[in-house]
Amino acid sequence: MGNWSFKKTRTRQPLSRSCVPVALAFAALLLPGGARAQGIFDWPIRAALHPEAVLTGAGALFWNPGGLAGSVGTSQEIWITHVVGPPATGVRGVAAAGVLDLPWGFRGGLGYWHLGIDDIHRTTTSPDRQPGDIRLAEDVAVLGAANDLGNRTGGGAAIRVTRGSLGSDSRTTVEGEIGIQHLLSLPLSPQVGLSLRGLGGEPTTLAGAELSLPALASSRLPIRIGYGIQTDRKLNSLEHRLSLRASWVDRVHAGIALSYLGEVDGWTPLAVLGADLGRYSLSVLREALANNFGAMHFFRAAIRFP
Repeated sequence: MGNWSFKKTRTRQPLSRSCVPVALAFAALLLPGGARAQGIFDWPIRAALHPEAVLTGAGALFWNPGGLAGSVGTSQEIWITHVVGPPATGVRGVAAAGVLDLPWGFRGGLGYWHLGIDDIHRTTTSPDRQPGDIRLAEDVAVLGAANDLGNRTGGGAAIRVTRGSLGSDSRTTVEGEIGIQHLLSLPLSPQVGLSLRGLGGEPTTLAGAELSLPALASSRLPIRIGYGIQTDRKLNSLEHRLSLRASWVDRVHAGIALSYLGEVDGWTPLAVLGADLGRYSLSVLREALANNFGAMHFFRAAIRFP
C-alpha cells in the first residue's frame, strides 16, 4: 500500500473527530496495491529519542538491521510495547521484538507490530457499503540477523512481511532490507547509520547520524545533549532531532526531544520516562501528532540478558 500520514496534513485545517476514521479508511482503499502497506500509519513504533537510523537494541530491527550488532551498543533483550493513540484517531496497537545471540558471532532479531482502527462507522460516502463497521489494520513481521564487521561496525539484513487490510480487503508484500551502522571513536561519539529498504518492491533509503555531548555533570544526575539528523527517501524528508537526556544513578531515565521537519511541517515534541529494575525496565514515550490530533503513547516493558 502507499503512503498516507498524519504528518503530511499539517498544512490543512484539522479534521473533525467524526471525519478522521472515514478519511483514514477512504485513503487506505485508494492506495495502490504495489506500494508498502507500512505507509498506512506513517509514524514509527517509537523506541527511544534517537533518530531511527541509528537506533540500537531490538527496535533497530524495524529500521536498520545493522543496529542489532553488539559492537554498536545493542544488548540481548526482549520487549513488548502497547500503543495507544489519541481519541481523535482511534488507533491502538501492540509491538514486540527481541534480539539474541546466534552461532558464529551472529545476532538474530524477530519483531512484530500491529496497528489498527476498529469500529469505523460506514457513512453514505464510505467506499465499502456492506453492513457493519469497517476495520483498518496493519501487521508487520520482520526477521533479521546482524554481525560485527569490525571497528565498531555492524551490518545486517532482514526480511519484512507487511499486510494491510481494510474490511475484507487485504494486501500483502514481502521485501528485503540491508543496513549498516558505525560508531566512530571520535569526540562527541558520532554514530551513523544507513539502511536500504523495500528490496523486491520499491527500494528506499534511510540514513541518519547523531552526536552526543559528554555528561554535563558527574553527579548522580548526569545530563546528555544529543543532536541527530535523518533523511528518508520514501517520505522525501530531512529531519533534525535535538534531545536532552538525564539519568539518576543509572536507574531512572527521562528525556525530551524536538524533531524539526522543515518550515511547513514544524516541530514535533517527544518525551520519555523510564526505570531500570535490574534486568527489567519499564518506560513510556509520548509523541505529539500534527493538526492537533493529540499524542501517541508507547508503554514498554523489557527484559535484558547478559
